[in-house]
Amino acid sequence: MKKDAIYLAIKYRTVTFFIIILIVLSGIYSYHIMPRQEIPDVSAPIAKITTVYPGASPEDVEKLVTSKIEDKVSEISDYESINSYSNNNLCVVVVYLTNDADIEKSWNELRTKIDEAQNNIPEQCSDIDIDTNLIETAGMIISLSGDNYSYEELAVFAEKFEEELSRIEGISKFDITGKLEKQVSITVDSSQINNYDISYEDIITAIKASNVNIPSGTITSGDIKMNVSARGTYNSLKDIEDTVIGSSTTSGALVRLKDIANIDMSFADTNYKIKQNGKNAVLLTGYFKNDLNIVDVGDKVEKKYKELSKNLPEDVIIDQVSYQPKDVDKATKSFIISLLEGMLFVIIVVFIGMGIRNAIVVSTAIPVSILITFIFMQFMSIKLHQTSIAALIVSLGMIVDNAIVVGDSIQVRIDNGEDKLESCIKGTRETIIPILTSTLTTIAVFAPLLFLPGASGEYLKSVPQICIIALSASFLVANIVTPSMAYVFFRKSENKKHRNNVIRKFFRNLLELASRKKVITILIAIVIFTGAIFLAGKLGLQFFPKADKNIITIYIKAENNTDLSKTEDLVKKVEEILKKEKEVKTYTAAIGDGLPKFFFSLPTGVQSNDYAQLLVELNLEKGNKYKDNSDFVSYIQDKFDDTIVGAKVTVRELENGQPIGKPIQVQVSGDDTEELIKSANMVEDTLNKIKGTINVESDYSEKKYEYQVDVDNELIASMGLTQADIQKEISLALSGTKASIFRKDGKEYDIYVKGNINSPDSLLNLKIKSSITSQKIFLKQIGKVDMVAKTSQIKKYNKNVTVVISSDVDQGYSAVQIQNELQEKLKLKDLGKAYINYEGEKKQIARNFEDLGVMAVLAVCIIYIIIMIQFASIVQPLIIMITIPLSSIGSVIGLWIFSLPISFIALFGVVSLFGIVVNNAIILINHINNEREKKVSLENACLAASSKRFRPVMLTTITTAMGLLPLALSGSKMFSPMAITLMSGLILATLLTLVIIPVVYSLIYKVELKSKAKF
Repeated sequence: MKKDAIYLAIKYRTVTFFIIILIVLSGIYSYHIMPRQEIPDVSAPIAKITTVYPGASPEDVEKLVTSKIEDKVSEISDYESINSYSNNNLCVVVVYLTNDADIEKSWNELRTKIDEAQNNIPEQCSDIDIDTNLIETAGMIISLSGDNYSYEELAVFAEKFEEELSRIEGISKFDITGKLEKQVSITVDSSQINNYDISYEDIITAIKASNVNIPSGTITSGDIKMNVSARGTYNSLKDIEDTVIGSSTTSGALVRLKDIANIDMSFADTNYKIKQNGKNAVLLTGYFKNDLNIVDVGDKVEKKYKELSKNLPEDVIIDQVSYQPKDVDKATKSFIISLLEGMLFVIIVVFIGMGIRNAIVVSTAIPVSILITFIFMQFMSIKLHQTSIAALIVSLGMIVDNAIVVGDSIQVRIDNGEDKLESCIKGTRETIIPILTSTLTTIAVFAPLLFLPGASGEYLKSVPQICIIALSASFLVANIVTPSMAYVFFRKSENKKHRNNVIRKFFRNLLELASRKKVITILIAIVIFTGAIFLAGKLGLQFFPKADKNIITIYIKAENNTDLSKTEDLVKKVEEILKKEKEVKTYTAAIGDGLPKFFFSLPTGVQSNDYAQLLVELNLEKGNKYKDNSDFVSYIQDKFDDTIVGAKVTVRELENGQPIGKPIQVQVSGDDTEELIKSANMVEDTLNKIKGTINVESDYSEKKYEYQVDVDNELIASMGLTQADIQKEISLALSGTKASIFRKDGKEYDIYVKGNINSPDSLLNLKIKSSITSQKIFLKQIGKVDMVAKTSQIKKYNKNVTVVISSDVDQGYSAVQIQNELQEKLKLKDLGKAYINYEGEKKQIARNFEDLGVMAVLAVCIIYIIIMIQFASIVQPLIIMITIPLSSIGSVIGLWIFSLPISFIALFGVVSLFGIVVNNAIILINHINNEREKKVSLENACLAASSKRFRPVMLTTITTAMGLLPLALSGSKMFSPMAITLMSGLILATLLTLVIIPVVYSLIYKVELKSKAKF
């Protein structure tokens, strides 16, 4: 007997079983130490570029800064679009790359181009900042709050926590959000500085010169060499007060800073407040180091802060605002439960089909293959998160299929009276090529999915990775472990009657009927497939479902408000409404900016006095009147719309997968501002009238009244003044600037210089010092201050001034259908010279579905080549490929039954199914060919093959489906659709395969036989 790996594994089965034990122990260890996190690592193809231009208007920022940066950004390869925002003093440019961009290469190019742009913008601008890590997410947010405590007092408590928690191994850093920073405030008296030939810039220069620490050198005396140090930094506020900033032109006396300014240690002006359940709060925001089990780290953090909380006053409340370790722990435990449930279901199915002994042997393939997968996951740095967990569950039903086929082949030979050793070896050898082919065809589907471009591909990459590993492991287990165990446990069946005779008989009768009515059978299949296509058109489209978290977010944008206290009043009104809802557990508000990024898909916060963001934790238990987050969001949004006046309140669910923001986004661009606004209003009105739209809004920034300084250019030139002299002095007097740093007791405090100007009159009385003559001239001598309406922000898309109209979509409506309706209606409108660009969900669907479609076509081609090599035929692979459209029928029906749209994740499941469904057809065609080689007639060969392979075909289908059942019924918005498409598609495809494939085979070869007979 040939001594191959199968023979050796059985012969030396003790060694085989010992190796299995080592694998089991290694797999358990790998699972234990495997890094855990909430979501996969995704590199966002987005960068934010910011720079500050002090004192500049939006028009100046756009012309002198934004446009220069845009020109350079547009030179990088793989950029798709550029959004820019020019505000008072600030430029923000957001760069989006194409889906298939080489992100690292593009960002390196971007940095080079921005270095070039820095030389083209005004010197007064700050260094351009590039942020390419917009996806960094806090691992935990802990709040400290209390009614009787100021932000300063809470920050003192938080600092003690930060110091201790930052020392925990596995923590990257802890930030304190919401605390008030102290600074040295130098408030210059405008009337006093006018008495001297001193400018604000002179003050800043003097402070910098008086607060330096330059190495002095050494003195060598003989053999002795001594360092020399000269104290040059401030040691106290008195040192700052005594800083000499000039001299009197009349008396010659020295002028010190305290002569013209008030110097004190105070809190920096803040436009940012945190509230926890309506109380003053500060947040401890923690970040994890990479490649760690964050569940273990989270447990250490929780234990430590509970220990520290014992030293806090009783009325200081600690809350977990966001805590990833608990979410990850919950998901992991859910996986274990689903895995055990799936294993139990599979074992039951195998037991019913094969008996208890066989069930034990065959089912061993599940834990061994899973544990091998864990080992390779650890080796390949694949972390345990919601996507990889779903992939393991998807793999669960497939990894037992090979063992079932091998086990069934061995059992048939044993039942036929063959020697047990020969049965195990020959039975395994007999099936090795078919199961190798079926394994390769399944891998062939998943392999192209590894190369799906963009954030969506990265988010789902672990699905094909894990499925490929698990399938490869199951192939080895089926051909090494299964025959070794079969030799020990298998016995000759006492009763050869199959337990599934009734079902088998039904399918045989159905096949016989179909064989007599071949053309009608095929026509019926075509009609069913056509019906499925029609039904698919009714399901609707969706990019990614919302996140399965008990959290929603609320955004508040006040109308015509620049006062933080008014925004805070609006937040209180929102909180009063939330407080009355029993489903609301806690709420955390950030006023003046966004909360720390607690979920990967959240947009970056907006720093503005009229902006606030709330995180709301819900408790939607079973039996509640709201079935899910969407239901509650719809209800509470209506309540806010009816109640809150003076602000736009928008309630949003968290997004999964690749974030897109509002699902409807219409960009209206044009050169003529008036015509652009008119067209944008027309689009907004049209969108508002379409059913299913909510939170429709335009991002057009209305003009706001502000003071404008107008100077006589000829007059200032004659007086030796420059525009730079005037703008710089006004900016320093009104906005102030950081002059230096004061260090004391190991801490650093900014030294901030600002004037006390508080009215147009006091501004006109500001004296401007000439950089040419050093003379000082009253601003009122060279100009005036008027109140004018000015644009507060200039927004552009790909260098064109743009207004964006956006909308959320109500429950039961499709973003794609709404946009289609909008596009049809806008065709009838006169939008002048304005042009429209559509972003949002429909564009992402088109882009990503197309990418997935390309990968699907590639997978089908690879499958065809593999099958063609095995069967050495062009026709037989085509017959097998019929199972692919048959599986799509089941997937569509499954989505329809569960009222689910065709989402990216559901379509991902459909494509993944291609390689699975062909396996049964491969086994069936292989046995038909074997029967024909025995000189069995064509019709009888088809009937015999279906009958003989009925049990393994049904078992592999049912085990795969039962393995997916826990995930399908889990209620996961993200992965239930994928499980449903896989399960329903596989079941229906198998049922149709047992009938359609033999019919098509016999029909084709009957024609071939007739053709040969003529010759």
